Amino acid sequence: MTRSDNTRILVESALLVAISTLFCVLDAYIPVFALVYPLPIVILVVRRGLRAGVWATVVTIAATSMFVGPFQGLLVFTKVGIIGIALAQCIRSQFSPVKTLAITAVAVAVSMIFTVGVNLLIGGFGIEETWELMQKSMDSAIEFYRRIGIAESEISRMETYLSQITEAAKIVLPASLLMVVVTVAGFNYLVARLILGKLGYKMVELKPFSKWRLSWHYGWGYVAGLILASIGQVAAVPLVSNIGTNVISVFGMIFLVQGVAVAWYFFDKYKLLPIAKWLIMIFIVLNPTLLQILSWAGVLDAWLDFRKLSS
Repeated sequence: MTRSDNTRILVESALLVAISTLFCVLDAYIPVFALVYPLPIVILVVRRGLRAGVWATVVTIAATSMFVGPFQGLLVFTKVGIIGIALAQCIRSQFSPVKTLAITAVAVAVSMIFTVGVNLLIGGFGIEETWELMQKSMDSAIEFYRRIGIAESEISRMETYLSQITEAAKIVLPASLLMVVVTVAGFNYLVARLILGKLGYKMVELKPFSKWRLSWHYGWGYVAGLILASIGQVAAVPLVSNIGTNVISVFGMIFLVQGVAVAWYFFDKYKLLPIAKWLIMIFIVLNPTLLQILSWAGVLDAWLDFRKLSS
């Protein structure tokens, strides 16, 4: 390897470490950067190998600790190191998209558990405190409406509605966390594919979105959730009912994606303009009833294969 090659690799590594550190520092103030800061390490590991990624993670931890404190630097280990290196190694190994997503999701889950554990150990901030903050926020909102003269009957309805939302959120918390994990993993994978593809790296082929389809076997997961929820309600066993509700929520979201893919397939088939496709999807997303219908369409597609993809 020539001196110019070494210089180029060094400059590239330094640049990616600087970007990673910037994302981690900004995350202390703007949490949205949590969605993207494994990406510089992913690119570095894919292009320059695991050793470069490990050293880059160590440097990022040190730099982040120097700027925003050791607590945030400690979290870099999981948020950048574990997620970034796991995703990069999957891409380097040419794993299938499904396998890559599964492994990355496990890495994201480990990162979340580590982060929650550190928060509990150092800050003493846990899930109960989160519910308390939510309750205080709702109380403040209700008090604000009372001060501006909203009728007590309306305020009473608001309190009932907000209380129902809080209780529902507590029940589906496991499903919500799982969906967050998969969403973060999927977002990082798709963005990494886009960036690496622009850099000329050959990626494993990903089917067009309109042709995404799960096997009919997965439809039984949705049915199992419905059965468990029904048994729990009839037998008055909250635990069984809650498990069923979480299973329904997870498979409902999975099949919602498939339902969107089905809709997109027919949009393409009938040659709708891109603006029309997006306007229709936005309208559906804003309508809970249509959103549920789209999820059911995804479930039925697993059995009926509306797009005839299996043939």
